[in-house]
Amino acid sequence: MKHFMSLILIAALSACSAPLVPQSGGVKRTTPQITAPLPAPEPSQAQVDAFAKAFLDSIQAESIAERREFCGYLFRDRDGALRATPPRRGSFASCNMPAPPRGSGVFASYHTHGAYGERYDNEVPSVTDLQSDFQLGLNGYVSTPGGRIWRVNLDTRDTVQVCGLGCVTSDPGFVPRNESSVRPRYSILQLALRSGV
Repeated sequence: MKHFMSLILIAALSACSAPLVPQSGGVKRTTPQITAPLPAPEPSQAQVDAFAKAFLDSIQAESIAERREFCGYLFRDRDGALRATPPRRGSFASCNMPAPPRGSGVFASYHTHGAYGERYDNEVPSVTDLQSDFQLGLNGYVSTPGGRIWRVNLDTRDTVQVCGLGCVTSDPGFVPRNESSVRPRYSILQLALRSGV
């Protein structure tokens, strides 16, 4: 008898697992459908690099013409799409911005190096550029007057050239110099030695 009652209880509980849907011929049990969207897949490094390159190219000419750095952040919106904040305008050799709020989807900074300056080694990111991103816990992207794009890598604590001279809009007044000395990758120490800091 106890065994028989257990079977009835199991059958009753199983029947409760599916919602009841009224129909003209009686009641039909249905399986609930998941309607919440799945999270968007993480973009690949190549996709992020391509987005950063296209975005920096879109603001490069204006940054060069105004002879000032532009800066901002790259982020993923709620749908997972890659976006950029509107650029802030800095000075000839710097651009300051507030730290991004938590939960904003920000994953990288961006900034231009603006117009060519004879006294500046601005075809590579600066030591400060790398240190700033590392302190924020972000990657970063930098465009140069000669039209290079660099990615600052938080994980490897270095910067790598995404694309070389002229891959984005360059300053018509840019004067190439010591181009053979520009490496494809730099650590903070290597940048410090290059600039004589």
